Amino acid sequence: MRPSTVSIGLVALLTIGCAAPESETAPQDAAVLEAMLEDIRVGGEQGAGDPFYSHFLDWEGARYFEGGGENLGLRDLVENHVEPEAELGLRLGFSNVQTHRGHGTYLFRWTDGEWRVVHTQSASSPVRDGSAG
Repeated sequence: MRPSTVSIGLVALLTIGCAAPESETAPQDAAVLEAMLEDIRVGGEQGAGDPFYSHFLDWEGARYFEGGGENLGLRDLVENHVEPEAELGLRLGFSNVQTHRGHGTYLFRWTDGEWRVVHTQSASSPVRDGSAG
């Protein structure tokens, strides 16, 4: 079998295997994701876990990276990161929101007819200026 035939066959198999029925196709409206980020921003500032429980997908093996640490699962994130940091008086903001990349990263998965956050990576510590100190 020629290598080009194998590649084409593999691509066709992957395409067929990954195709979702039309009813399970995620909407392409960035405003929905931006509204979710706003809920998460407010929840983070107020130390409220509800937006996280509403918008994050809690699954076995979930890991959330915040402030240089790793939270194992959604409950760990809320109880040991979101709620305790409310007393810091954080003012969170999302700027230059693009639904494909950013400085803080939120990965979404379309599941059971809605978007859910499945991974985050961000830092709440101040940006270092690079000078020794």
